[in-house]
Amino acid sequence: MRRMNVMRLNDQLTIENAEFKWSDLLTAFGNRNKSRISECRFISTGFLRILASALIITTSSSIVFANGSKKVVYYGWGLPDTQYVRDHWSEMEKMPLDGSGILVAINRKTWQQGVRGDSNQLGRQIMGPREFHIEEFEEAIADLESAHWRSFTDNFLPVTLSLNYYARGLNWFDEERWRIITKNFGVLSRIAAEGRMKGLILDPEHYDYLLFSYAVQKQLLDRPFEDYTKMARKRGRDIMKAIASELPDATLLSFYGYTMLFAEMRGHSSLKEANYSLLPAFYDGLLDAMPSRASLVDGYEYSYGYKKRQEFVDGFVRIHQQGPQFTAVPDLYQTHVKAGFGLWLDRDQKFDYFTPEEFTRSLTLALETTDKYVWIYGQSFRFFPPTALPGSFIDAIAAARRAKTN
Repeated sequence: MRRMNVMRLNDQLTIENAEFKWSDLLTAFGNRNKSRISECRFISTGFLRILASALIITTSSSIVFANGSKKVVYYGWGLPDTQYVRDHWSEMEKMPLDGSGILVAINRKTWQQGVRGDSNQLGRQIMGPREFHIEEFEEAIADLESAHWRSFTDNFLPVTLSLNYYARGLNWFDEERWRIITKNFGVLSRIAAEGRMKGLILDPEHYDYLLFSYAVQKQLLDRPFEDYTKMARKRGRDIMKAIASELPDATLLSFYGYTMLFAEMRGHSSLKEANYSLLPAFYDGLLDAMPSRASLVDGYEYSYGYKKRQEFVDGFVRIHQQGPQFTAVPDLYQTHVKAGFGLWLDRDQKFDYFTPEEFTRSLTLALETTDKYVWIYGQSFRFFPPTALPGSFIDAIAAARRAKTN
């Protein structure tokens, strides 16, 4: 199924199977109808959804649950920093999670004094004008090395790509700024590698600076859209090389993937008009330089409130079968891009959207459907240490994780 290139045509999906392998499909459904299936050029969206559901259900017991490969990680407000990890890693593992985002403080002393905002987080300043050096973070690396993780095997260092105060004024043709940014990614990846992190969390959302908007960037430097896409791809390629030099098997968990363009294209007749028009080219650059063991996870933030199996299946199909229409490297997309899902536990800072039972079901469905990762988002509570987090929801997460192994 992963080799299929799909383009939307009204309410149908056109299947172009120049390299399509039917083996995955036939393994699940048998070979009896091979000739009839292979003659079909058009498959309705509804049928594809049913097909995806069936494949997930058919393969889950033998692939998904038996090898325990599905992971639940946390990202949200109040993430722990490396110093907290050093002192409390064993307590962190009491939470029913497989990992978390972990912050790296720039000034450790002021962090302990309560200065914990954007100005003191390395991941928030990666895209800024300051050049960082690995020697500044030897203590942070030592913090991470001191943790003898047993169950928290999938931890990540977060990066914000378009935060106003630090990315402000950045344009895609500024060689010196991008040299610094690429170097900073190398530093962060070195910390991740030596600290035995799984990879990086990427947040491409625009926070009062539209880095990925051609319409806005063109106002800084008037060049054709094609020039911008070439440069965005080059920047992504250079950054991935810096990451891979330290962390060749990196997992890049992005809150939004190529599928973000489906929402951003509404009301626009061409890609260059969309707010995130340069994001696919940047991702293409990442894929260009991505080693064979590395991956880019579409974290699919759109799933925050999903409660139904079909919603997760639709998201899976959108990522794997429809997302490739926005990439110039479909083969690399099919090789490296994975489907993930996010769930917002305290939606709008309240615990009234999901009941504990509903959250167990949603998390179970997400784990059944995802390629590997489900990430839980929160604002009003803390996992580390547990604060303002009802015990019933901790139990709900634990119940879903037990279900995925049964």
